[in-house]
Amino acid sequence: MNAPVGHVSKVDGANSLNDRIFEVMENIEYRRIVTPEDFESIGRLRASAFDARVVYAKKLGNNAVDEMDRADNAFVFGMYYYGELVATVRLHVVSREHPDSYSVRMFPNIMKPLIDQGMSFIDPTRFAIDETVSHEVPGLPMLMLRVPFMATVFYGADACLALVKEAHAPFYRRVFRSTMLAGPRKFDDFAVPLVLFASPRQYEQDVYRRYPLFASTAGERRMMFGSDAISAPLTVLPTAKYVAEAA
Repeated sequence: MNAPVGHVSKVDGANSLNDRIFEVMENIEYRRIVTPEDFESIGRLRASAFDARVVYAKKLGNNAVDEMDRADNAFVFGMYYYGELVATVRLHVVSREHPDSYSVRMFPNIMKPLIDQGMSFIDPTRFAIDETVSHEVPGLPMLMLRVPFMATVFYGADACLALVKEAHAPFYRRVFRSTMLAGPRKFDDFAVPLVLFASPRQYEQDVYRRYPLFASTAGERRMMFGSDAISAPLTVLPTAKYVAEAA
C-alpha cells in the first residue's frame, strides 16, 4: 500500500509546486536497493512510516521487508536527500510473463482478466516517506512518485496502478488522471479500506505539461531500469529540470 502524499497535494498552483520541487531535486539521488544493509534501512523506514499511521492491522516491525521484494519482476528503490534515505517505493512490472504483484493479489478478479488480455502494468507499493523530513522539505512524495512514472514509460506499460486509501483518491485523480478499478474494500491485513486506481500511459504528455518534474531523459530511465541497473545498481540523479530547460 502507498503511504500518504502529505501536504504536497494541497499546494496551490502547479507552477509554484514545480519550482519548489526543482530546487529540492538538486540534492536528490535515487538508488536501486539490493544489498542486505540497504534493505535493513528500507525496512526501518517502512515500519516507521506505516506503523505511525496505523496503515496495517498489525505493526510491521521486522516484517517490513518480505518475499515480494525479491520477486523476479520487482524493483525496490530508495531516494536520498543530501545522502540520507528519505523515501522508498517498490515496483512490480506486471505482464503475462510476470503476472504476480501486490495489487494482483489484492484484486485478482479485476487484474487477472486484464493481464490475460495482454495488458501490462507498473504496480508501486510500499511507498513510504520519512514523515519528519517531509514536513521540512517540499515535494518528497512527488519526487518518489517519479520512479513508477518513469517505469511506466520505460516498459511501455498500459497503466501505472495505485493501491491507496480512499482519502488519497483526489490526489491521484488530479495529478495522474487516474480512474478507479476496484474498491473500496477492507482486507484483514489492513486497518483501512483500500481502493485500486490506474493511470493510463496515454496521459503521459498531459502529466508532463502540468507537472514537468515527472519528465526524465531516456538515459535516466535506462540507468534506473536497464540491464546495467540490475547487475550493478547505480546512484541516479533526476533529470527533469534539464528536460524542462531544453523544452
